[in-house]
Amino acid sequence: MSELSVQAKTVGELLDALSSRLGKAFEAVVRSTESDPERLVIMINGRNVSPTALRGHRLSDGDDVAIFPPVSGG
Repeated sequence: MSELSVQAKTVGELLDALSSRLGKAFEAVVRSTESDPERLVIMINGRNVSPTALRGHRLSDGDDVAIFPPVSGG
């Protein structure tokens, strides 16, 4: 598990900042969510954020944001 501290007002700003810091592979995954919002699971303070409201979701100081690839199982 990795942890980064990033200043961002919205999830969209956070994803853009992380794309700049983490490189092209992360940016490609983030861009793929534009056509497939279920591509990432993003939780803020332990609660899942709706993919349709994701980029515009406002963040508060101290929010804990967790980003996961989609989970499947069987």
